[in-house]
Amino acid sequence: MDPLRAEAQEYRSHIARWVDERLAPQAQALDERAEFSHELFKELADLGYLGTMYPEDIGGSGLAYPYTCFTVLCEELARGSVGFAAGVCMQGSTATHTVYEWGNPELREKYLLPALKGDKIAAFAITEPNAGSDAASLRTRATKVDGGWSITGTKVFTTNGTVADFITVVASVDPSKKAKGLEMFVVDTQAKGFSVGRRLDKFSVHCSDTGELVFDSVFVPDSHKLQGAEGTSSFLNAYEALTVDRIFTAALALGVGQAAYDVALRYAKERVQFGQPIGKFQAVQFRLVDMLAKLEQARLYTYHACALADAKQSITTEAALAKIIAAENCHQVCEMAMAVFGGWGLMNEFPVQRFLRDSYFPMIGGGTGDIMRLIVARQLGF
Repeated sequence: MDPLRAEAQEYRSHIARWVDERLAPQAQALDERAEFSHELFKELADLGYLGTMYPEDIGGSGLAYPYTCFTVLCEELARGSVGFAAGVCMQGSTATHTVYEWGNPELREKYLLPALKGDKIAAFAITEPNAGSDAASLRTRATKVDGGWSITGTKVFTTNGTVADFITVVASVDPSKKAKGLEMFVVDTQAKGFSVGRRLDKFSVHCSDTGELVFDSVFVPDSHKLQGAEGTSSFLNAYEALTVDRIFTAALALGVGQAAYDVALRYAKERVQFGQPIGKFQAVQFRLVDMLAKLEQARLYTYHACALADAKQSITTEAALAKIIAAENCHQVCEMAMAVFGGWGLMNEFPVQRFLRDSYFPMIGGGTGDIMRLIVARQLGF
């Protein structure tokens, strides 16, 4: 067995056990209460999973294949609860990676290390009420003042937004430069002028905390501005981190698709109609086979993409394709699982309705399918 496969399989066996024993039994209740589970979050952190992508010298796991293992983490957590997985994956990837990659030693010490231990919750704020995929149109402004910057604006759809201790905020320092004028700043949520506008009520991933955030002349010290390469904005340097996040979103889709397939297969063997289990009917059998085919196609491409990321190869096209294939395939898997359950699938006492609702999140979160297609089209030269 090759080293990548061996490390990923060992990693999966450990996190899958935790999901089965700790997360899955609480998933329905978390969804119904629509609450962020601080208890499970800290428990997962104490086991070291938040540091999956980081080296040991800063409190990480020091894995040889960090992107593949983090993809496994996202998939397995989503198999239990996509909502919980979304918050953890934000914490372990973009929300902390920006500080690790472009923050100074002071920021790493104050925010990154506690975040990897689960002692601080992190968020990444870019989307605004009037600007989502069109980052060049962001209106949140960072103005230079004595000793730092003053940030004013509003952000929405921020995962972990209302529970975060610190947030990496994308703001414009020069609107005339559009995307090239964007920079990233680490904002402590205790800072004067910061407030939570509201906790957003969602149709999907209920227990994923999602907030609207308000920045009213929030002062940020110079040391809290993340540094880009010479002559470039820190945001443009962070685009790579946003790219690999598409693979992690694909993994969330895989997890919920697998969960839907598992319950549908079990139900098909248990539910009796016309004197036999419904799985004996060819129509149900074919539906389950189609579900398995879609899952395996999505899994193969998603892990192909993260293996390329671990090999430090370009993944712009592969990450976007992984998100398209996994998100759309697994949504269809969840729809077919609902069909296997029939009328009982509409009842909240069965989790298949939650899986279908949650399967919408990977199709939209982190960039819609149309935006992913646009990214690939540009790579094709259009």
